[in-house]
Amino acid sequence: MSAFSIRFQPEADDALLAEADAIVQRFGARVTWEHSPACKRTYGLVEGADAACASALREATRAAVLDRPIIALAITPSLAEALPPLLHALGGPGRPAGVLACEPIGGTAIVEWDLDATPFDVVLGLVDIEIDRFRARRVNALLSPLPLEWWTRIAATGLRSPDITAQRVLEEQLEVHGVLD
Repeated sequence: MSAFSIRFQPEADDALLAEADAIVQRFGARVTWEHSPACKRTYGLVEGADAACASALREATRAAVLDRPIIALAITPSLAEALPPLLHALGGPGRPAGVLACEPIGGTAIVEWDLDATPFDVVLGLVDIEIDRFRARRVNALLSPLPLEWWTRIAATGLRSPDITAQRVLEEQLEVHGVLD
């Protein structure tokens, strides 16, 4: 376990985040946070950590500590009628293998999945199939921080450019070589 996601639901306050930050730093890892007041959640991506760090976070906070990084995406269809079929497709029987959770918050579907198990375009393709039945549109909001490898994988797929990799990201190379701290 080198990277994993954590979720606070309802969203975490500053004191809880400071406690989580201290635990992560104690294990020599780093954490990146994303807050969504609208969805009442806070997600974190912990990188450079081990199982002991995950265990300490579980014990000391009320966070859901997942065993891997996840993508958390809020999908809001323009028509309320499109939401129930969308929730069923992403959260019901036959959902894509990588989908870990799909639940409604108001008129929004919050879907969490593992990109290593189900590609980004498969999930969004399924979303589009479901909402197109209603001639609806969608608004997406990314709720969770992602590892650089996932960002580059999504970009490479979307741009049809398989040569886009984390090793080609300038900022990453500058950091690896000690130019940026």
